[in-house]
Amino acid sequence: MVESRPLTKSSEKALVKEFQEVTGASSTDATKWLKKYKFNLPNAIDGYFNEGADASRSSTKDAEKKIGEIYDKFKDADAKIINIDGTMKLCGELGIDPSSDPVLFCLAADLGSKVTGEWEKEPFVQGWISIDPTINSLASMKAALPKLRKKLNADPVYFKKVYMHTFDLCKAPGARVLALETAVDLWNLYLPPALEARPSALSHIAPGSSPSSPATDQAPGFSADDLELWLEFQQGKGKAVSKDTWSLLIDFIRTIDAELKEYDEEAAWPSTIDDFVEYARAKKA
Repeated sequence: MVESRPLTKSSEKALVKEFQEVTGASSTDATKWLKKYKFNLPNAIDGYFNEGADASRSSTKDAEKKIGEIYDKFKDADAKIINIDGTMKLCGELGIDPSSDPVLFCLAADLGSKVTGEWEKEPFVQGWISIDPTINSLASMKAALPKLRKKLNADPVYFKKVYMHTFDLCKAPGARVLALETAVDLWNLYLPPALEARPSALSHIAPGSSPSSPATDQAPGFSADDLELWLEFQQGKGKAVSKDTWSLLIDFIRTIDAELKEYDEEAAWPSTIDDFVEYARAKKA
């Protein structure tokens, strides 16, 4: 009888990667299932789908039930949704200051809130599970928040998702623009922490690169002083902010250099940003 030779580390890693590609499992779960089946890939995959899927479905159902019970604790008895009063109580339980903690907007985006301070049950439950499938209590919800705060400041795609959701959440019903005072408050909430983070969701990328390019440790070309100039410029104009300007400001921040030399006047920037570059260059001269 010929003894099987032990797998090398590189061979094990290759099997883990292949297992993940087929199943979508985490590397930890992939390694666990492969070890259980002595690194026999076909058997491990069959076991994962036959045994693991049942366990996963049971775990998800249990989480849905427990998160649903939490939802019912905070919902309004008449409206049958969590309204602003329930939101304030929930924030208290989770240690969120709704006046200064952007993680509340992370939750609004992830849990499908369409109106400030209001949450419907199904997206609330499924949203928490999508954040972390192990969440099943107020304590585990609270424990997930630091990761969301860090992700907001370090992940360009997630930052843009939450930032854009905030525009729709905070504009007046039926309006197409965001009130200037609200926009200024939100820029002060979102931009300074992201500008300071390393890696930063607003890290500098080369002109022409995708705005969703991964974050790097390179500092943004747009600084805190530039933010002050932007706010000064906007307040001088005194006009509400369009969704186009709101969105493309983030792309501008990621691609501009400190001296504004890389700005392309021929690109399709909103006229507000064109005017700001002229204003900022004059201030910096």
